[in-house]
Amino acid sequence: MARLTDAALDIIRQYTSLLETIEEGLDYVEASFSDPRRMHADVLLRDILLALGKIGETNVYLCELFAGESDLVGHIERFADVLEAAAALGGQLSDAAARERIVCGRLSPAFQAWKLAVEDGLRRYVVQ
Repeated sequence: MARLTDAALDIIRQYTSLLETIEEGLDYVEASFSDPRRMHADVLLRDILLALGKIGETNVYLCELFAGESDLVGHIERFADVLEAAAALGGQLSDAAARERIVCGRLSPAFQAWKLAVEDGLRRYVVQ
């Protein structure tokens, strides 16, 4: 287990909080496809895509921080799967059917699987 500074622990807590927020956002976006009363899901989806970019930037730092923990680094690096799913939305944001297919069939499942693995690896640092 890596020894972390208070600043590093704070970053990890913020990171895991952002993961929760993204998960909630994806749940909302998914629900919006069958519930037209859920407004602004398209704006939320754009915000989620921006947040995924921030997660990618933070992953570089986390990989350096946990360089000695190959399993955790491997989980973090699998974020490439999430980014690949998100990239499939490129040019498809105006096509509701394509957006639903990609979000529900690729992006959300990829994010969920990745998040569970990363959170499991970070749990011992967050819960202290």
